[in-house]
Amino acid sequence: MAPLSSVDIKKLEAKIKEDAKHTNELTKISACLKKGDKAAAQTAVQSLRRLFLYFAEKGDLRIPDLSKTQDAVAKYRKWLWDNYVAFLDTMVEWLDDEDDNVQIAALRTLMDVVARENVFKGLKEEGFGNETYSRVVRQLLLSEEFNGELLSVFKGEFVAAYIDVQYYTMKTLAVVLDATTTKPTSALVRNALAVMDMVTVPDSRDDIATFLVTPKMTERDIAMAAKDAEDEDDEDDEDDEEDEDEDEVAVNANGKRPAASTGGPLKKKKKSKSPSLYNPREHERAFSAAWIALLKHQLPEDMYKTVLAKLPDEIMPYLVDPILLADFLTDSYNVGGITSLLALNSLFLLMQEFNFDYPDFFPKLYALIGDTSLLRSKYRKRFFKLLTLFLSSTHLPAYLVASFAKRLARVALTAEPGAILFIVPMVYNLVVRHKECTQLIHRTSVMTVAEKAAEKRANLGLKNEVDAAAAKIAKESSKITLKGGKDPFDATTNDPAKTNALQSSLWEMVSLMEHYHADVQAKASMFKEKIRTAMLDMTPEMMDVQYDALVESALKRRENQKVPVAYERCTAVFGADDGFANVFAL
Repeated sequence: MAPLSSVDIKKLEAKIKEDAKHTNELTKISACLKKGDKAAAQTAVQSLRRLFLYFAEKGDLRIPDLSKTQDAVAKYRKWLWDNYVAFLDTMVEWLDDEDDNVQIAALRTLMDVVARENVFKGLKEEGFGNETYSRVVRQLLLSEEFNGELLSVFKGEFVAAYIDVQYYTMKTLAVVLDATTTKPTSALVRNALAVMDMVTVPDSRDDIATFLVTPKMTERDIAMAAKDAEDEDDEDDEDDEEDEDEDEVAVNANGKRPAASTGGPLKKKKKSKSPSLYNPREHERAFSAAWIALLKHQLPEDMYKTVLAKLPDEIMPYLVDPILLADFLTDSYNVGGITSLLALNSLFLLMQEFNFDYPDFFPKLYALIGDTSLLRSKYRKRFFKLLTLFLSSTHLPAYLVASFAKRLARVALTAEPGAILFIVPMVYNLVVRHKECTQLIHRTSVMTVAEKAAEKRANLGLKNEVDAAAAKIAKESSKITLKGGKDPFDATTNDPAKTNALQSSLWEMVSLMEHYHADVQAKASMFKEKIRTAMLDMTPEMMDVQYDALVESALKRRENQKVPVAYERCTAVFGADDGFANVFAL
């Protein structure tokens, strides 16, 4: 039998609609889906979609009644239903095809079925076809071919366009990921991340407007919509109405109370247990479930960093319970390097806004400063910004602030100028903010008056000479001195409580006053002057000074005189004592 052309398929479609006795021709059209002619296959898809909708509207296509298997009409309907199911199976398979056009045709056809699934099932009320849609999402998530044009169409025409599609996408994604107990494929995780990147959680009811299948509004939805219209600034009372009494009479859409039943009281209105898509809170729950399910699995390294970067601003604000991220963030913070840096902000938000207790936060942050690769990474600006935020509190203990100031100063000795131009003002601000740390600038090898007074008070408190002798021995054995250029600061430990930073000094700033870069010299010279009471302004521009900006600035400077490039005038290419002097001759 010769393969059918697009014209033949359209003729068969018209023939079937003309007379039901030609319904068997449906199998010929279905066979075109398996053939190599892509044009005919595309035509067959559209033809079958129209035919199944035609049969559904006639009432012939519906879920078969298995109790009437001997009835001729029942057999016909079952045969029709089996063909419909086979058609859907083929469309789902097409989603994994290598041809973009085939994938997109299948997706659009399946989404058309999703919008009319209740019609295809013979149901009277409209409803979102989640049964078919869950198969679509599952196939896309597991597909190795979910990219390019298919990804763009799925986002632009469906997920980003319809709020209900977005909602059921997140619900299905969470189910698929939770059901994956073994190690998931990298394709599944990458596809799930790509899908979640399409999602925009509605902030209010005003953002919930466009549906693929408009759900029926419950009386509660209507009441809340009316309330929002009266007072747009007050949406917090929504949760207070969750436990309203069932005996309370509901209000209809037209504002009237329902009529009483004959001879009896008003009927109680049962609450709908299905989630309301008009409620932004439901979308947040679906969003939270999807992300928590996703973060349980190991993420590819490049996507891992992307997720950590997005967490504080794009993900955490819409999570129902952000504290569930605690394990994920602490594990990320312990990794080290760039990963730890990216986890910083989110972890700090948990501590600040959700009272998450993480005692190792500042010791880990202190250790992170020792990783000089961060000062050369593209995330340096983010790191400096967060560091400024974390150390801005005046309630931090002096030993902790001193340790951070010393480590920053020590790192500045080998850092590039762009990083030093931020570090020096930050160390200065730490000293200004915490007066106990000013001793790091004015440290001498001789005991100050205050230190002598403190020692005298301690000696007066001793009861006898034996105690005094023991205290003297202990003091001498643990005495920290600055004589001979010895710095008591322990740069090897990552515990800020054990660095002896308060007994040290910021001699590094004096070294930076001799730095080769003029701007660094100028910044470091602030420590020679009297310490101000006002802190320096840490602008974003200071946090991201790159070499190209430094070079450009240097090129713009005017030369007051010629710059010497050698300390002796050159008289010959090779000197008399050079081995090459006799090799060449003019």
